Amino acid sequence: MAAQSLSISPDHPAIRDLRHAVELMDCLSQEGFGQIAAMARCAEAFVDQSPTPTQPDILRQVLRAIRGKADDIQNCINVQADEVGCACPAGLACAVPALSLNGEG
Repeated sequence: MAAQSLSISPDHPAIRDLRHAVELMDCLSQEGFGQIAAMARCAEAFVDQSPTPTQPDILRQVLRAIRGKADDIQNCINVQADEVGCACPAGLACAVPALSLNGEG
């Protein structure tokens, strides 16, 4: 069977919608993951500069902020992908399961 070529104009509304969604996901990922990296650098600096072993409350707060930002960006990207019919197909392992050491999700 011969392959059929499909020609869709770059100006087609579906192509524009998909391009917009991908551009938005790229912006979201750059902003969100940049913030996550900055928070992680702050936590590292705190641990490195701390005269005492570590202050669990401060470190816990930073780690919760990192987790919250990661969850926010994951949700934003998922919504954008879903809006153009490109969400992760059911049955595929699109997300890494959350690990919990103390019962918190």
